[in-house]
Amino acid sequence: MFPAVQLNPVKGGRSQQHDLAAVDFLVWAAILVLGAFELHSHLRSPDFPFEDVAYFEQAKSLLHDGYYGFESVPERVQPPGLPLLLALICKVAGCRYGVLLSSMAVFITLGFLVWYQIIRQCEGRGIAAATCLLLGSSPWIFFFVTRGIWPSIPYFFVSGLALWIILKLDRAQTRSRRNLFSAALALIVAFSILIQSAGIALVGSMLASIGFTWLKDRGTAVHRFRVFLPAILLGIVTQFVWMHRGSNPPDWPLPGYPESYGSQLKLKLGNYPELGFANATDVFSRVKTNVDERTAVLAEILTAHWIHRSYASLAVAIPLVLAVVGVADSLLGEQAKTSLPGISLGSNLSIFCGPGSPSFDFFFRTRYSPVSSSIAVPERWPHGFASTRAACLLPVCMVLCAVAFRNSWAAGPSWSVGVQSKFSAAFWFAASLFSVRVICMNRPPILLSRLSERPVFLRQISIGSLSLTFLQMGALGLTVLLVARAISQDIPITRANLAFEEERFGRLPDTVAAKWIRLNTDPQDVVVARHVPLVFHYSQRKVIRFAPIVRPQVMMEGFRRLGIRYVIVVDRDFSYYLPPDEVCFDMVQRAYPNAFRLVAQLGQARIYEVIPAGVDGAANP
Repeated sequence: MFPAVQLNPVKGGRSQQHDLAAVDFLVWAAILVLGAFELHSHLRSPDFPFEDVAYFEQAKSLLHDGYYGFESVPERVQPPGLPLLLALICKVAGCRYGVLLSSMAVFITLGFLVWYQIIRQCEGRGIAAATCLLLGSSPWIFFFVTRGIWPSIPYFFVSGLALWIILKLDRAQTRSRRNLFSAALALIVAFSILIQSAGIALVGSMLASIGFTWLKDRGTAVHRFRVFLPAILLGIVTQFVWMHRGSNPPDWPLPGYPESYGSQLKLKLGNYPELGFANATDVFSRVKTNVDERTAVLAEILTAHWIHRSYASLAVAIPLVLAVVGVADSLLGEQAKTSLPGISLGSNLSIFCGPGSPSFDFFFRTRYSPVSSSIAVPERWPHGFASTRAACLLPVCMVLCAVAFRNSWAAGPSWSVGVQSKFSAAFWFAASLFSVRVICMNRPPILLSRLSERPVFLRQISIGSLSLTFLQMGALGLTVLLVARAISQDIPITRANLAFEEERFGRLPDTVAAKWIRLNTDPQDVVVARHVPLVFHYSQRKVIRFAPIVRPQVMMEGFRRLGIRYVIVVDRDFSYYLPPDEVCFDMVQRAYPNAFRLVAQLGQARIYEVIPAGVDGAANP
């Protein structure tokens, strides 16, 4: 209800510029301090403990064997961008695990510096600082950055560079500078696609930007088409050349991975390939689930608190509504003159429709929208328009109230359970009553307008040559509290990371099983395991993927056909691919009880020897 106020100078000239530069310097310093904290807090391990070792093995093949692949097989699905970066880091700083993992903190810090410049230019310093510091200190992102090597992190930085150059191209430039920026954009877009397949969304976003601009200003649309054309063409060519390599050779009669990304999109559920291919209803359900899940994750990142997965939850509904309203305002308002609306809308559509996990650029592209939600400020509404908006909001509030009430009822009568659902139900009920009153009065309540005009809310607080309103000071204080709370939750993650080598590394089931294989089997033996890169790294044996198949005959025929000698089965606490490997193996073992012999029980890991065909196997102990 209170309009956003920009930082107001109380005196002009050099003093104001000096104070604005000081604000930028403080934000940059804070981002660098967070980056240094992540650099110090990375996981301590003598070697790769997780599946990200695949990128290291691919980087080794580039450095030592002169090809991009894994286990002497060329890689055709995962783009080579991240292994290329790791190979370069190996050349410059060495291939130690700590060095490679620390590079993620460097990329994320550079990314936040770039995105601060972008958001500052579009939304102002306050929004830019709050966005970068809240996300940069988030325990969710902190855990992600300090414990794994992921293509999303350098992609976050590189895609930010692409958007920064796009903003530069929107400004009036000499022909030589415009050509230089256009060429740089083309190279960065191509490299983004090589880092992560989602980089093709940048091409779609530029096309969307041109299309929306064409509806309002054809001259500007033609200009953007000319400067974006090299990036669009090179991006499409890069994607086509990479996809033309085809898929990795399948070992099992199962759709999805390791086939091409396009074939994975056709599945009902990417991590449960035996469910089969998706239909139109499944695609709609996927979009609905992605919107719900990723909005909730965004709220969890900002609040460092678990969020109930429901559209009726305030933490899901309000950011989603603000995003929709903000994008609509950016397409119709002042920001429509820039490339941002089309870029944001095109990227979000591609992200919501895809099956992958959310990447960092998603959180920033949706961050422009809440700022634009000021179009819903009640005192700005004309009286007739206020009742129209309230009439549109009323059925939405009633439906959300009903869903939240159902969720709270299912949680039980206790007030300590289902608190989010109960609070959301009360809020949507109050919002419904408010909408009814606005419809009847044909204007917002006078109390709201009077409240915003009180002196306490209009008072300016001077800081140097800048002045802040009461609400801006409140927002600043809230941001500081949220950042401090997030950092306090980062500290336990740091302690766990620093103690990882001593407390957990020696007990990782896949690693323990792979080391047993290396010490107790012939180098020519073939092993089947769910986590192929990790088992290969520690066993140095040929490893076949343990596919998530529950058909015993298909699984047994595959074991014989592929020459499998040993099967690694892990009773996992969490399995991404479903069904878990222990479920799949238990079914084939029940169907063929004499085909396997347990040779080692190592904590959560079991190792079975496959008895050759025609040989009577002893009963399992």
